[in-house]
Amino acid sequence: MKKLILTALLMAAACISGCGEEQGSVEKAGISTTEQVDQAANEAKESLGDSVSLPSESVVKVMADTWNAAGSDDVYVLEEDGTGTKNGEPFTFECGFDDENHITLHIVMTDTEEEELYALSTDTTGYGVNLTALDGGDDLLLLPADITLLDLSDERVSAILGEWSDGNGNTYTFKDDNTMVIDDSETKTEGTYSVAENSEGTCLLKIVVEGGALEFEYNLNAEGTEMDLQSPGTTTVHHWTKE
Repeated sequence: MKKLILTALLMAAACISGCGEEQGSVEKAGISTTEQVDQAANEAKESLGDSVSLPSESVVKVMADTWNAAGSDDVYVLEEDGTGTKNGEPFTFECGFDDENHITLHIVMTDTEEEELYALSTDTTGYGVNLTALDGGDDLLLLPADITLLDLSDERVSAILGEWSDGNGNTYTFKDDNTMVIDDSETKTEGTYSVAENSEGTCLLKIVVEGGALEFEYNLNAEGTEMDLQSPGTTTVHHWTKE
């Protein structure tokens, strides 16, 4: 469930903090506005109830997981209490916002007091998190340790390519560059998609469009002409037919 809401929660946090910049505009760290953002949310608790988390706390909860750094052997483990490890070395961290419209992750290594400061954004797969260095360090792409992304060399991915219909007038076209188009006969929505396998061996299809993401467990028939999709944690099964 945590992976499922990652994109939505980071987008929601971006809206709260006024984030609207394109990823390419991330250049430097500004003055922290975390306190002001949390204060505004704290005032809203009077009507929403004490169970509502502050924006900075919500980002921490989403990031609390085990992550592999793409292209390296580095493993980051982040806990909900703001502690973690990098390759077994302890650190503390906090998430927040700054006046340059970044959602931020600030790491301080416990033994060396070395600091790392990043801007957070979701990647095009919907599973990873881009960490853009705001302190002159290296950019990172963190991927969930319990998710393996699949590519076109896997028949479970290649079988999805093409146009599918859900029987309600909607079509879904998947291309070999991991882009896709949803056509409801009135509007066309462009997005990206990825196929992954979780630690339990379940195949997952994630569709990322502006404003959010959808994730499905899916099964193809032997001929690759019929596909059943079901969102994790739900009982509704969607049936698609290949055009």
